[in-house]
Amino acid sequence: MSINFAATDVRTCEACWRSPVTAARHTVRGRDLLCRACAESGCPRRVDLFPPYGIYRLHRPANRTVSPIRGDER
Repeated sequence: MSINFAATDVRTCEACWRSPVTAARHTVRGRDLLCRACAESGCPRRVDLFPPYGIYRLHRPANRTVSPIRGDER
């Protein structure tokens, strides 16, 4: 079975972030791109465990009209 990659798809396993993608697991939310070992063991995607802005306790900028760099007169 071959996987059709889109231009925005990752090429590294979404569970271990080390091995190349060799399997696709179809879920309700879409598909998970995994290596063979992670797909066979049923590992969850780390993207689900650590959502954006949650890994490093980042937050969205409060005011996007203000430049984050001092001296930037945009």
